[in-house]
Amino acid sequence: MTSQRLPGKMMQHLEGSPLIEWVLTRLKRAERLDEIVLATTVNNEDDPLTEVAGQVGVSVFRGSEADVLGRYAGAAQEARAGTVVRICADRPLVDPDCVDMAIGHYFDTKPDISFNHISEANEYWPRGFGAEVLSAELLYWMDRKSVDFGHREHVTQHAWHNRDYFSITPAPCPENLDPGFADLRFDVDLQEDLDFLRRICAGAPMNIAAPEILARWRKAQAA
Repeated sequence: MTSQRLPGKMMQHLEGSPLIEWVLTRLKRAERLDEIVLATTVNNEDDPLTEVAGQVGVSVFRGSEADVLGRYAGAAQEARAGTVVRICADRPLVDPDCVDMAIGHYFDTKPDISFNHISEANEYWPRGFGAEVLSAELLYWMDRKSVDFGHREHVTQHAWHNRDYFSITPAPCPENLDPGFADLRFDVDLQEDLDFLRRICAGAPMNIAAPEILARWRKAQAA
């Protein structure tokens, strides 16, 4: 809620519901998630987020605003997680099927981290649909070893900055989700991002699927 670029952004509305409700409600449709935990801060400003989580039946863990890695590790420990699926909350169009694909790729190929939240190696995943998947053991190891502020702020950055040591592989992107280029964005960082999503999702139900979102984007591009 204390975002500098878009203050209070997670309670901004998309089609009448706050962005955090979109994230949590959409994730509840993922078949391969055993539990969803909202890992927010102890700040009073984030109380509205915990209220929404309670309304949709999602667990909450509260920790440090600055130490996001520590907050993730605490949430994983409390949930007794063996595998951790990381989803950034500024992605209201996170897609349950895409999350399931990342999880499937992780268990099928057994890398240190499987992902489909960003594009890489000609796997042109739109930014905002997917997730990162890693073992809780690796998360705890990074929590113990990471001292750099950026590594603690961005959770998995320690591994990403040491890819000669860690195996980090993208899940294959299905043809119907591939826009043909890297870094198409459906996340919310600035007001203009939210305005873009409001145009793309005008009249859409909260359970709109990723292929329909892409179809709407292509129609908007052609207009």
